Amino acid sequence: MCILGPASLAIRAGEEKPEKPKAAEIAVKGLGFWKSREERSSLVRLLGEERGPAMDANAIEDAAFLLISGLTDEGFLRPTVKVIATPESGAPIDFVFDATLSTILPRPLAAKRVEFYVDRGVRSTFEAVAFTGLTLLTAEQATGFFKPVDTLWQSPVSRAYSPGRLRRAVDNLQDELRLRGYADAALHARVEKEDLATGDVDVVLEVNEGMRWVVSDLQVTGMEGTGAAVAVANWENRSWTMLWQQDLSEAIRRACVAKGFPDVTVKFERTLGPIGDGEQPVSVVAAVESGGKAIVGEVRFAGSGHTLDMVLRRRVRLKSGDPLDVLRVEQARMRLARLGVFSSVQTRFDPASGERRDVVFELTELPRWETNLIFGYGSYERLRGGVEWRQSNLFGRAHQSRLLLVQSLKSTRADYLYSVPELFGETLDGTARLFGLRREEQSFVREEYGANVALRRRLGRGTEGRVGYTYQALRNQDNELNTRAIDDELVKVGSVDFGVTLDRRDNPLRPRRGYRWFGQVESASTALGGEVDFQVFEGGASYHIAWGRSRWIHAGIAHGAITTFGSDNDRDLPVNKRFFPGGESTMRGYQRGEASPRGADGRFIGAKSQLTVNLEVEQGLTGNWSAVAFVDALGTAVSLSNYPFDEKLYSVGLGVRYQTIVGPVRLEYGHNLNPREGDPSGTLHFSVGFPF
Repeated sequence: MCILGPASLAIRAGEEKPEKPKAAEIAVKGLGFWKSREERSSLVRLLGEERGPAMDANAIEDAAFLLISGLTDEGFLRPTVKVIATPESGAPIDFVFDATLSTILPRPLAAKRVEFYVDRGVRSTFEAVAFTGLTLLTAEQATGFFKPVDTLWQSPVSRAYSPGRLRRAVDNLQDELRLRGYADAALHARVEKEDLATGDVDVVLEVNEGMRWVVSDLQVTGMEGTGAAVAVANWENRSWTMLWQQDLSEAIRRACVAKGFPDVTVKFERTLGPIGDGEQPVSVVAAVESGGKAIVGEVRFAGSGHTLDMVLRRRVRLKSGDPLDVLRVEQARMRLARLGVFSSVQTRFDPASGERRDVVFELTELPRWETNLIFGYGSYERLRGGVEWRQSNLFGRAHQSRLLLVQSLKSTRADYLYSVPELFGETLDGTARLFGLRREEQSFVREEYGANVALRRRLGRGTEGRVGYTYQALRNQDNELNTRAIDDELVKVGSVDFGVTLDRRDNPLRPRRGYRWFGQVESASTALGGEVDFQVFEGGASYHIAWGRSRWIHAGIAHGAITTFGSDNDRDLPVNKRFFPGGESTMRGYQRGEASPRGADGRFIGAKSQLTVNLEVEQGLTGNWSAVAFVDALGTAVSLSNYPFDEKLYSVGLGVRYQTIVGPVRLEYGHNLNPREGDPSGTLHFSVGFPF
C-alpha cells in the first residue's frame, strides 16, 4: 500500500491529462430549426460510443435507420434522407436512404463529418375508420382508439397513421373488448384506401366479438389451515376477464397476508362449459399455495441520517413477534412517506425468506435546504417575481418551514410558515405562520401584518377541516373610499376561524367532472386580544360536468356576509375585511375591486354582503387548447339591511385557454352588460389557474 503525502498530491495534480479525441460532427437539416436540433441530440445520445472520432459505415447506416424509423412512426411513411459524409481525407461523398433502407454504404468508410438532409414527404393520417361486427362500443368510442374524437379539431400530429400505430390501436381496442368479458374477441384491420398525394388513409376494422365469458363456478383450494377465507359467491356469475382473475388473486393474497403468510401465490385453471343463452360458461379453480407463516423480527431504518428514531417509530405500528402482514408494512411505508422529508421510502425483508424476518425501511432524505425562484403574471398585479426558501426536517422531527418573498408591480408580500406534520395522530397537522402584505387596491393601499396558528385535519375522502387563531394589524393608507371619513387607519384584530372543504373534482388544476364546496367562519372579538368585534361568513361551491363531444359546463357560486355582533357601530369593521369583488376569478368584466359598490360621489364602498355566480361552457379545440364562453353575475349590499344584495352587475365574455402542468393559461375578455358611471365597458384578463 502506498500513501501519498501533500507533495505527491501536488505533483499528481499538476500532470496533464491526455486530451480526448474530438468526436465526429453530426448535422441534421430539413426539419426546421428546433426539430433538427432535437433529432441531432437524439442521434448523439443513441449512437453513443459508435460515433467516435470518425463514423464508419455501420454508424452512418444506424443513424439513417433511427431517423427514418422516427419519421415513420410520426406518419411520414416515405421519407428520404440524403447523407453527405466527409472522409478524413478526400472529397465528400453522398448517398440517399429511403424507407426501404436498401442503400448499402461502401466499406471501409471513416467520416469526420456527416450531414443528414431530411425530406419528410407527406404525413399519412387516419381519415375514416369504419367497423363491421362491433356492437359493444359505439363507432365514436372505438374510433377514439385510432384518433382523437373528444376535440373540435384534430391536428395532423394527433391523427398520424403508421403501421405501428395501427397495430397498437388494434391491440388496445381488442384489450378493451376482452376487459368487457369477451375473452376471445378478435380484430382484423385492413387499409381500405390510401391517398399518396394528401396522406389520407381509410381503415376498416373487422370485429369478431365472440361470446361473453361468465364465471359459472369457482373453487378455491389450499387455504385450509391459514385462517383466511374469501366469499366465493361474490365472485361467481360475473364476466371472466384477466382483470377479474387479478382482482380475485389480490383478494386471496390480502386475506392470507393478513394472517401472516407473506409468500402466498395463486394459480388458476379454467374449464369451458357448454355454450348456453349466447354465453360461454367458465369453471375456475384457484389453487392457493400459502407458503410458510412468518413473523416480524426487528424493525430497522436505513438512510435516516437526520430524522430522529422516535419520529420514525411513531409511524410504524409493527412489533417484534407480530404476524408478518405485508399490507401493514405498506401502510407504515405510506405513513413515513407522508412526513414529506423523504424523496424515497422503500421496504425489504432481511432475510428475504424464513419464519422470522426483519422489516427494513430504506429511506432517502430530501435536501434540507431548497431555494426556488417564482415568476408570474396577472391582469391586475402584472409582473411578479420572488423567491421561495424551504427548510426540511428541522430538528430531525420532520418539521418544515417555508419563507416566501414576492414582489409585483402592485404588491409586496412576505410569508413564513412553520409546519408540524401529524401533530396529534396521523391526520392532524399543525402550522404557525407570520405574514405581511402591502398591496395597492383600487381606492386604498392595503397593509396587513400578523401571526396565525392553526390545526388541519383530514376528515375523510377529499374532506379537510381547519381551526385557527390569528392576531393581526390591519392598516389602510391613501384611502379614497366613500367611507374614508369614518375608516380607522389602523385596527388590531384577534380572531378565530373555522373551515371545512370537500373536494371531489377529478382534477383540481383542470376540472372536467366532480364538485367542490367549502364553508368558513372568522370571528373577531375584543375578548381574543383585538380591538373590534365582527364575523365573516363565507361559502361556495363549484360543479363540473361533460356536455357532448369535448365540451364541459362549469358552474360556481360564492357568498359572503359580514356581521358586527358585539359592536356598537360599523366603524369597528376594518376596511381590509370588507368585500371588494372584481377580477379574473370573480367578475371578469372588471379589474380587482372595480365591481365594488359605489357611493353617490362615485367612490368605491366595501360591501358587507356579496353573491357571485359564474357559468361557463368550455369547448375543447385540441388536446391542450380550448375556448370558453362565460357569464358572471354579482350582487352586493353595503348594509345588511339590504341582504343579500341591492345592486346587481352582469358580465359576459369569451376566452381561450392553454393547459399546462400548473393549470390553464387564460386569456379572457369580459364585457359588462350594465356598467355604472365610471365602470369600464369591459376588461381583458391574462392569468394562470382555473377561475373558480
